[in-house]
Amino acid sequence: MPIGFGCLNRARWAWGLMVAVALGLPWPAPADGWGLEAHVLINRAACTTVPGPLRRFFMRHQAFIGEHGKDPDTVFTVREGEAERMRHWIDLDELDRFPFRNIPRNYEKALAKYGRERLKEAGLLPWRIAELYARLVQAMRESDWKRVPLFAAHLGHYVADGHQPLHTTTNYDGQLTGNQGIHKRFENEMIRRHLGQYQDLAAFTQPAQRTADPVGFTFDFMIDSYVWVDNLLRADTLARHGVHGYHDAYYAALYVFAGKLAKLSMAQAATDLGSLWYSAWIEAGQPKVP
Repeated sequence: MPIGFGCLNRARWAWGLMVAVALGLPWPAPADGWGLEAHVLINRAACTTVPGPLRRFFMRHQAFIGEHGKDPDTVFTVREGEAERMRHWIDLDELDRFPFRNIPRNYEKALAKYGRERLKEAGLLPWRIAELYARLVQAMRESDWKRVPLFAAHLGHYVADGHQPLHTTTNYDGQLTGNQGIHKRFENEMIRRHLGQYQDLAAFTQPAQRTADPVGFTFDFMIDSYVWVDNLLRADTLARHGVHGYHDAYYAALYVFAGKLAKLSMAQAATDLGSLWYSAWIEAGQPKVP
């Protein structure tokens, strides 16, 4: 089962594994998700996972794909505001009980079941991934290779968000369990303070694999992400024990409890992203790669 990862919004401007680890316009604040640099690292690492001629193409555009992984948290959020931000999460437990088998994977069926307002409140992340995956398939099928790196980069952002446990739950900021603020502390500040420890992300990835059901694949890794919510909240509780405020001692402790979890989850995001890129190419008919 893949390890899942990685937008703090409600008026949103907006892991067992943990135990093993322990033993023109001014840009607004990002719509969260992994911090911007983490999104760059995940997209760049994904370029190393795809096979053969695809690998050569993606590695040639690696810097571009990495940099434009930031766009949904910057350019898109400025341009589209709340309409964009709701694409960065899905509160699975708002729509169903674990293991969430009753959530329709098809958007139109989900819309019919829950209604537009409830679905918007719960978040639209899996269907945003499906939309961008379809655009990538079309660009490859038409041999429009100039558009492929940008679509691939943007798809990477949302896939990464889907591997962040707090993007899958109504308790998205620990506000229901006394862990208020954990969202940004975990995915942003902890990563920023230890960014050097995440530079070798590609070493923790696996080769991309074809998935015949991209939508089901997407829901699977988001459900995997949800599994780790309680353990991540426990990591925050342990890190706060005996310390006052969110300063060096807290972040050092949080890194002990959740730092490797973040790294492995980011690496899984890169692996799953590479698998979606590879699957899009196969679905497009395996066109010749320039």
